[in-house]
Amino acid sequence: MIRTLSVVAIALTLAACQPSGQGEAEPGGQATLPSGDALPATYDWHFVAHGGSGDLDFGDGDWAEGVSVFGMSCLPQSKAVAMTWGHEEEAVLTSGTATGTFRPAVSVPTDHPVITALKSSGAIDVGLSGADMRLVAKESGKGAIAAFFDYCDTGKDPTYSVEAAEAEDAAIAAAAAATPAVEAPAVPAAEAPKT
Repeated sequence: MIRTLSVVAIALTLAACQPSGQGEAEPGGQATLPSGDALPATYDWHFVAHGGSGDLDFGDGDWAEGVSVFGMSCLPQSKAVAMTWGHEEEAVLTSGTATGTFRPAVSVPTDHPVITALKSSGAIDVGLSGADMRLVAKESGKGAIAAFFDYCDTGKDPTYSVEAAEAEDAAIAAAAAATPAVEAPAVPAAEAPKT
């Protein structure tokens, strides 16, 4: 009896030491907030290159006016990212077995262990004093992560690939060929004045 009670007491103690489950990913990679509220199922990682910089956001995908709970930005070939999470406080970021404490908007090299783990896993835990989030990429989000870091490291913008440029050139040539040529109006020869 005492042995059974000891085992039960140890099991309860170990269970009490485990995380509450807040912020863990739900099935299908959906992110949750510490409150337990699920982010909309459409939230994922989204990449956009604009004005010479690139942005990777976890949110609804509307870059201009949408919701983003975590974001990264970089300049092409900079091999560094600045991260934001909607709070001015430091955050503990964990991806895989790598972890680190970061200030918002501070530049971090793309080969930092946390960033390297995010590149390969598509998931990051964001620990704040009042909130914790687990952000997990879906399949399309994994592609956005890869494109973003390719842009940061090599400057390659996927929207301006060789294939896209060739397709755009072909479309312009086809439109020009379909437009009839406009002939210049014939100018009548000037007549000499009569004397």
